[in-house]
Amino acid sequence: MSINYNVVMADLVCQLGEHAVSNDPVRRFAWSTDASYFRIVPEIVVHAESIKDAIKTLEVARSHQVPVTFRAAGTSLSGQAIGEGILLMLGFDGFREIKINQDQSQISVGAAVIGADANAALKPFNKKIGPDPATLASAKIGGIVSNNASGMCCGTAQNSYQTIASAKLVFVDGTRLDTGCEQSKAEFSQSHPELLAQLQQLALLTQQNEALTARIKKKYSIKNTTGYSLNALVDYTDPFELINHLIVGAEGTLAFVEEVTYHTVEDAKYKASAMAVFFNMEDAADAVQQIVGDSVAAAELLDWASIKAVTGKKGMPLWLADLPENAAILLIESRANDDHTLAAYTQDVISKLAHIKTERPISFSTDPAVYGQYWAMRSGLFPIIGGERPKGTSVIIEDVAFELPHLANAAKDLTELFHKHGYPEGVIYGHALAGNFHFIITPKFATNADVERFDAFMQDVADMVINKYDGSMKAEHGTGRAVAPFVEMEWGNDAYVLMKNIKHIFDPEGLLNPGVILNDDAQIHIKNMKPCPVVDDLVDRCIECGFCEKTCPTSALNLSPRQRIATLREIERLEQSGDKTAAEKMRAAAKYDVVDTCAACQLCTIACPVDNSMGQLVRKLRSDYITTTDQKVLDFQAKHYGGVNQAISTGFNLLDKIHRLTGDGFTSGLMNVSRALSKEVPYWNPDFPKGSSIATPSPIQANKPSVVYFPACGGRTFGATPVDSDTRSLSEVTITLLERAGFNVIVPDNSRDLCCGQMWESKGDFKNADMKQQQLLQAMADVSDNGKMPVIIDALSCTKRALQGNPNIEIVDLVEFMHDKVLPKLHLTKKANATIHIGCSARHMHMETKMMALANACVEHIVVPAGIECCGFAGEKGLYKPEINASALRNIKKLIPADFKQGYSANRTCEVGLSHHSGISYQHLAYLLEECSR
Repeated sequence: MSINYNVVMADLVCQLGEHAVSNDPVRRFAWSTDASYFRIVPEIVVHAESIKDAIKTLEVARSHQVPVTFRAAGTSLSGQAIGEGILLMLGFDGFREIKINQDQSQISVGAAVIGADANAALKPFNKKIGPDPATLASAKIGGIVSNNASGMCCGTAQNSYQTIASAKLVFVDGTRLDTGCEQSKAEFSQSHPELLAQLQQLALLTQQNEALTARIKKKYSIKNTTGYSLNALVDYTDPFELINHLIVGAEGTLAFVEEVTYHTVEDAKYKASAMAVFFNMEDAADAVQQIVGDSVAAAELLDWASIKAVTGKKGMPLWLADLPENAAILLIESRANDDHTLAAYTQDVISKLAHIKTERPISFSTDPAVYGQYWAMRSGLFPIIGGERPKGTSVIIEDVAFELPHLANAAKDLTELFHKHGYPEGVIYGHALAGNFHFIITPKFATNADVERFDAFMQDVADMVINKYDGSMKAEHGTGRAVAPFVEMEWGNDAYVLMKNIKHIFDPEGLLNPGVILNDDAQIHIKNMKPCPVVDDLVDRCIECGFCEKTCPTSALNLSPRQRIATLREIERLEQSGDKTAAEKMRAAAKYDVVDTCAACQLCTIACPVDNSMGQLVRKLRSDYITTTDQKVLDFQAKHYGGVNQAISTGFNLLDKIHRLTGDGFTSGLMNVSRALSKEVPYWNPDFPKGSSIATPSPIQANKPSVVYFPACGGRTFGATPVDSDTRSLSEVTITLLERAGFNVIVPDNSRDLCCGQMWESKGDFKNADMKQQQLLQAMADVSDNGKMPVIIDALSCTKRALQGNPNIEIVDLVEFMHDKVLPKLHLTKKANATIHIGCSARHMHMETKMMALANACVEHIVVPAGIECCGFAGEKGLYKPEINASALRNIKKLIPADFKQGYSANRTCEVGLSHHSGISYQHLAYLLEECSR
């Protein structure tokens, strides 16, 4: 049956609206990637913000027999979050409710809630959710439960299967079920009696088959996410419990997960870690078997290749270089709710390992600074290998599991397979307590020979894991497409038939994520493999993991850094293939999404495990779009910046007067006409600020320390907005505050001429950007008498760029100076409440702690709106691409309590956008400190 996707698209738009549905070629391609090594381009992408959106999408899919793939964060590693047909992505605002019951024993979380956010909500109660995948800071609940994802500590005792209480689901026919609601279950029993009866019959037949039951129990004695959760058929007979637990690990092939209720687990208050260094893997593996029990919460095993990979790297212990060849490390962590129990646990571990010879004595530390270095080895492995891999190669992390007695031999066999198939860079590490090994290789998929080599490797891995050790081909990453061809090989025919029956009971037409978990194509694991063409050093390390997406201010507008990089890679692939026409067409079509609307805030770099810099690449790409006329304008602005800056401030003041005299309509019309004549004219809104000025400090007084104060462009250009109750300029407030603290203030006479260069760099004009930066640094050196006085800059982004110029004078941001030098000299009266925005520059400069310390000194009740890490104003970009700012701050109003009327930050342009979209005044923290110290 052929599918007319134009008709499907029309139906979806009719049901959901244009905003929720896209068949744009660039965006379809951008969303065709997850963290796996696969790429499948969907025909249509739906962003579902509500359960109604999901139900309507399924209705259209059924009517046209279109396959549907559900996707949460897309951090899955096995290809289960991509698919043909309709890609139904959880939207950017829906499915995010968190509810904790009265005794904190359960938490109900929407499918789009990030795992770490659920834990943050539980932290005040010393509770957490059981699953603890390494992607917890990015992965969403829908994916965590659908993959039965786990990590270092949860093992097989606290994963989703063991801790799920109930779930809200939507079946392929659109029926909703809440397995935690008696009324919902009663209604489902009436509407779907046959489905429930079939599940019960399947469970009964399984339990009556002693050999199959024994097989299932044995397979789940270690970590296992290969295939469906067949342990449900052994563990339960109640049909709703069967549904609950079959949904876990089903990877979106059985139903849509709307919400999950978990039984919470204790989050121990006290922790201690040890780094046990053994002379060989055999001793390390033996040690794991000795320490299994309550005394150990986690044990991570690193093989010799892993140790070599991190040796000599930043932050790693120097003594690693002196370890004997073939050494192995076991990182051990004990946890308890009191220090007495913790001490008993650590002594128990030491006693159990006393008979095994170690390279150095085993000693536990409770100092986070000490054990943090231990665990940095484990967390550093992936970024080190991923970041140093040859250009054009991919990174593949596979995970397998073995019974503990087989660990040492299995590690040896895996290592031999690495070398046999030409992956000498392969390393092994993992959750040793659960018999779970991860291994990393960096293959290339440029030729058929590359693909055949990988296939041969995987066939040998399967033979070793399954036939030699009866292990798990997937321990915690989900089956996906990566090991779908090996499911029957691992489980046997009887169990595989059970899995097919499960799929048919839930999804008889096979519409939900087809080809995932169960697939008759023995070659599916080597099809639709994504290439990794070389684009630029700034992003070539990208592994498309998706960690950047939650921090990016444009993820909800159009694309994230991962998706921009995927698009650039496809353009480069087309170029390399010789199809330059297609490459140019895609480049032109992608310009708005990839180049024009990237905020270049580089928060993605902070989140990125391999230090990509998409923001800096976008600035570089913008250079190619600077026309001769554009360059002349940029050169003029740089050469005559004092006059240009003054003219802008004067223009803003004139615009403010026109607005007050004529109102919103006339002013808006005037600006629209002006913008049609020149792209230098900004978008206007009724909250637009008036112009600003540079205040004059008091005369110098003897016997007082002096500071140089440089008012950055934002504060001296953008004055008060209509919602600001304090209409003074930032420079006036800053000078007042500094003088109150006992400082002489010197403002450079030519401040209007000076700039850090950020506005040119953001446009891709690096020549003028660097020239202005050096001009500023020289001027500050002159006025500070070559650094005899500190230079204070009042905008974090400007301070950051000035410091990047490697000045030989002391340059400090106003936030830091207020915290370190001004605050101790003032007597404060606290305000009742305020909101704080910690922007991207603050995060890059690690100013979060000092910003919050200033706020806490001045305010009784502080709210930091959750999930807003970059405001999206992006310097002056908010004036010309206001949709970025609007998207980034779309939820800010509902995140601020109604009685809060004032917010604070540390960048004037950010504050302008924050004021407009929040409806309350946002100003620099200097205003707060000045007010509270009067």
